Amino acid sequence: MLLSLRSSLSRNIIGQSRHLPTISFSVTSSRIRNMSSQAATSSATVAVCQLRSTSDPVHNLKISEKVIRNAVAAGAKACFLPEASDFINPSKTESRKFSHPLPKHEYTIGLQRLAKELGIVISVGVHEGPEDESEERVYNTHVLIGKDGGILASYRKIHLFDVELSKPPAPDGTPRPPQRTGESERILAGQAVTPPVEVEGIGNIGLEICYDIRFPELSIILTRLGAEVLLFPSAFTVKTGRDHWGTLCRATAIQYQSYLIASAQYGAHNSKRTSWGETLAFDPWGRQLGRLRSVDDTPPPKEGEEGDKGVEKLYEDSGEFFLCEIDGTKVKETRGQIPLAIQKRSDIYGVVGEGA
Repeated sequence: MLLSLRSSLSRNIIGQSRHLPTISFSVTSSRIRNMSSQAATSSATVAVCQLRSTSDPVHNLKISEKVIRNAVAAGAKACFLPEASDFINPSKTESRKFSHPLPKHEYTIGLQRLAKELGIVISVGVHEGPEDESEERVYNTHVLIGKDGGILASYRKIHLFDVELSKPPAPDGTPRPPQRTGESERILAGQAVTPPVEVEGIGNIGLEICYDIRFPELSIILTRLGAEVLLFPSAFTVKTGRDHWGTLCRATAIQYQSYLIASAQYGAHNSKRTSWGETLAFDPWGRQLGRLRSVDDTPPPKEGEEGDKGVEKLYEDSGEFFLCEIDGTKVKETRGQIPLAIQKRSDIYGVVGEGA
């Protein structure tokens, strides 16, 4: 069942549905437990959410809270939010000002309170400020919040989106310079893989972020460590989203025989930045469990609706979600039918990430 939170924030049923130093392993919470075979019997209804974050963290928290409350009212036991849910701001200075260490991160604290109040699990991507206040860059962090409001684990994005995307020529045939995106200019690369976290009722969750989906090594490591659900809070560009996003998501679910949950940012955040959207979820066999709209699903602006006002009107919807079931028995069944784990030839090509 697909549910959508429109600008009025009412729920509507609308259908069925990135060369780094050596990476290390680090257990980020004492709550992380050893993986067990029992986790493969977990089952839960979860909400996969899509947002259009603005530059205002306070506003974004309000929207996030309303999306979550509506999802819980619809039966969700966990809510998965996108990358950079706290804010998307074109100003590096303002971004640093709004980024704090997690114990002081107001947006995250707000969601912790909500998780405790509602007794749910929340996954969310935020900007985490480093302890060194003189550092101008911040971390792109994936936070997993437990039912008691505590942080179960966090993961700092290790693969940064530094690319040059070609543009089509101008109408008169003049070549145009590529679109350059340098995430490392604003973001500090993480230096650790967070081991999967066992969450009661859901299973063993592996934390990744957006561009990580292009690097199989991370998913290989997480799956070997027991991950059954791979979370990818994301904010893909329109160009890469249109051409690659859906294929990457489904292929990842199939390749690692895991649930793939990809919550996405959608629409125009400001006059300089638009995200592709298309929040997706797949089961371990690669079956699509739900999809939310991309910018290609949205009608173009009407004549005269140009500039920021037109952008705001075009993407006035603030958030939406769909519900899907995560059933651990499907992971077990899929891996039993095609036993990739025991067929690996580590004697020939080694073990990915061993000793990292």
